[in-house]
Amino acid sequence: MADPRCLPIAIAGAAMAMMGASASAAPPRPCAMAASDRTWINGALGHWRTSERTLLKLDQQPLPTIYAIDARCTYRRHAGTGAWRGDPHGGSIRLPGAPPPKVGPIAFASARGATRYFAIGLPSVWRAAGVTSTIGLERLMDGVMLHELVHTRQFHFANPTLKAISARYGLGDDIDDDSLQARFGKDPAYRAAYFNERDMLFAAAAASSDAEARRLAGEALKMMRARHQRWFVGGDARWAALDDIFLTMEGAGQWLAYAWLTSPAGEKLPRATALRGVRRDGKQWSQDQGLALFLTIDRLVPGWQRLAFAKQPHLATALLERAARG
Repeated sequence: MADPRCLPIAIAGAAMAMMGASASAAPPRPCAMAASDRTWINGALGHWRTSERTLLKLDQQPLPTIYAIDARCTYRRHAGTGAWRGDPHGGSIRLPGAPPPKVGPIAFASARGATRYFAIGLPSVWRAAGVTSTIGLERLMDGVMLHELVHTRQFHFANPTLKAISARYGLGDDIDDDSLQARFGKDPAYRAAYFNERDMLFAAAAASSDAEARRLAGEALKMMRARHQRWFVGGDARWAALDDIFLTMEGAGQWLAYAWLTSPAGEKLPRATALRGVRRDGKQWSQDQGLALFLTIDRLVPGWQRLAFAKQPHLATALLERAARG
């Protein structure tokens, strides 16, 4: 047992040792975004500004707050500013209203009340995770960023729509664009119906004439209605509205990624190369079918952007109806 008379001396000695260690410890290394990461993200944001105006045909709005993440730091750029501020994240990324995601190849847009933001892992993080693409990693990430920033122009209608659907059917906060696939993905008959419908839309987009494209769009619309009538009934009735909103959101995002990659103002890639790069493996159904749907809409509905981003927008099904009837 320690002699109580020695405790004050021991405590004082320990305190002095701690003070000495603190004084000699190196200060935390400041955050500094790698030059290649900085070049990419500033360039990609410029691509968004060009695409917003020339491809989506929208008046520009201030960018949301942006969080860019590398292996050590989170860099924040507040809405309406061009300056980045970096803070070490210690492996736990703190974002508004969201569970801390792991450091990795993440990208998502979010809106909580008046707070809008976009978060993305920087190319150094995606590369370290082994992500590759047939069109090159930075081009892939350009498309990912454009896709997610499209959502920031859809929040004004998507969030109230999803809130109303959730309230009507008692859904939780975990509903997302992959939920329908998770519900029906193991049903062989549903899978067959989905793939036939998706392939019909891609065929319409690539048809040799507008008349043939319109005919195939009409066939795809019939397939979509039949799929809804067969599977989205009873306790699954909620999926009809969810299918429409997620095809709208994901389809517009995928279309912009493709349009930028093929645009004379963008990457000027051959269409087949860009399509393969954007689709990747086609495993995410709402993104893949949404892309096919909006490629068809873009071909057959001039000025569709004005309808899709209106205060009361036309959703995917309504736009496909326009494409089919001319």
